[in-house]
Amino acid sequence: YNLGGMGCSAGLISIDLAKNLLQVHPNSYALVISMENITLNWYFGNDRSKLVSNCLFRMGGAAILLSNKRSDRRRSKYELVHTVRTHKGADDKCFSCVTQEEDSAGKVGVTLSKDLMAVAGDAL
Repeated sequence: YNLGGMGCSAGLISIDLAKNLLQVHPNSYALVISMENITLNWYFGNDRSKLVSNCLFRMGGAAILLSNKRSDRRRSKYELVHTVRTHKGADDKCFSCVTQEEDSAGKVGVTLSKDLMAVAGDAL
């Protein structure tokens, strides 16, 4: 599977997908590799509201190997007990808290709403 174009949320969604796949495929492994590359969304303009995302987001990656093999239980460092997924996109305040748009000079940037922290807290 390849979950792309979803930003950092794709990593968490991938872990949930891997967990579900391991529930139906016994004695298996699932490797989840997640990375974020912000170079496509780097803002080169002067709109201060769009420059914030340049300061907050960076490139990075992580990987996790999940297993449902009984023999791996003693070697594992962690156990995935529970995952929860929420979707708040139907709420206009949530949907519009992160937007990609052009500035007055035609340069594309990402604007983070002041409601972002409240919306994120509500989702949790």
